[in-house]
Amino acid sequence: MSVVVHRPPDSLPQPTVDADGWQAQLESLYAISVEIAGLRELSQVMDRALEYCLALTSSAFGFIGLVDGPDTMDVAAIRGFIPDRPGFYERFRKIPIRRTIFGVVILEGRSNLSNDVLNDPLHVGSPRGHPPVRTFLGVPLKVRDETIGMIGVANRPDGYDAGHERLLSTFANQVAVAIANARLYEQQRQMIADLQALHARLNAAQVEALIHQERNRIAEELHDRVAQIIFSIGIEATWCLEQEEVSPELAASLGRIRDLAARGAAEIRRAVYDLAAEPPAGRELVQELRELVESFQGPDLQIDLVVDGRPRRLAHEAEETVLRIVAEALANVRRHAGADLAIVSLQYSPKAVTLVVQDNGRGIPASLLEWTLHRPGHLGLRSMQRRVAALGGQLHLQNGEDGGVVLRAVIPAEPRR
Repeated sequence: MSVVVHRPPDSLPQPTVDADGWQAQLESLYAISVEIAGLRELSQVMDRALEYCLALTSSAFGFIGLVDGPDTMDVAAIRGFIPDRPGFYERFRKIPIRRTIFGVVILEGRSNLSNDVLNDPLHVGSPRGHPPVRTFLGVPLKVRDETIGMIGVANRPDGYDAGHERLLSTFANQVAVAIANARLYEQQRQMIADLQALHARLNAAQVEALIHQERNRIAEELHDRVAQIIFSIGIEATWCLEQEEVSPELAASLGRIRDLAARGAAEIRRAVYDLAAEPPAGRELVQELRELVESFQGPDLQIDLVVDGRPRRLAHEAEETVLRIVAEALANVRRHAGADLAIVSLQYSPKAVTLVVQDNGRGIPASLLEWTLHRPGHLGLRSMQRRVAALGGQLHLQNGEDGGVVLRAVIPAEPRR
């Protein structure tokens, strides 16, 4: 049985190359290094480098392994060996770094040469399907003082010597720099792609933000101006219908006006909710109420708004019901109550909101209270009742203790979805 003795490169058999031959090798190596340095794709660098490694050393096959973590090497490229088993390369691509014939190249950062691999103490065998390795030369790939991987060549018919080791090590230094540059190029290209994608997203986001802003502006215009005008037309038509001296012909026309106003308000409301991010136009209910109250105030009528509890957004059906009740109630105060003061109170509790509208006017005779709430001609109050009932709430109308009328609505406070 053969005994393999590992010797430093200087003690290995020297190649019989004359001065002219050595000069020719150096010139060839220089030309190859320049070509490798000009490549940018990592796969191209490794494939071309392996091709030249096999040619420089007259080897049968070889590989480039790159360090992939503290204990693993990734066999990133192979040449001269085509596995005959499907999945062989993917299965054995990741190799643990340990004291083997090729592992010591990375662990110790030095070359390793063996011309009798089968009897080498560092030989641990090969996976099934791998061609037999008889001779081997491995050199580290180093960038500054860091070992980033290795080049391994195998099965030179006459074995390897110090000249092959020196030649391959010199070439490996150039390959290591080319691999590092290719990695930097890939990182730079990825960074540029990421920046371009980010720029595109920012441009798209800016366009979306402008569209969003314009949609909200249009929604606010519709809600604050057009919708309020149509709503007021409906209220005026309803008030006219409730007058006793209205003729049948005029009542029919007013009914059509009221219905058209209701349909127009519904269409505008749908458009506002479609346009705006948060219907109506993302505005808070308290702000809506404040503006509504201000629209009913005048020299002869003071209206105060009182909010208790922690305001929050409600389902838009509930918020619209609150607004409609307040608008109808204040319209009745201005027309019928003879009051100079009204108070709108909105109380938030965990499970409900309570709305109270009261005035200091003449009130309603007790005998007429129930009839007022249910009489066929009072469409506004009946509409309030239907809306509140549809939300699972309750509506009450009564005279105040100190005069005037108190309208109270309790509405379940489901959160906005």
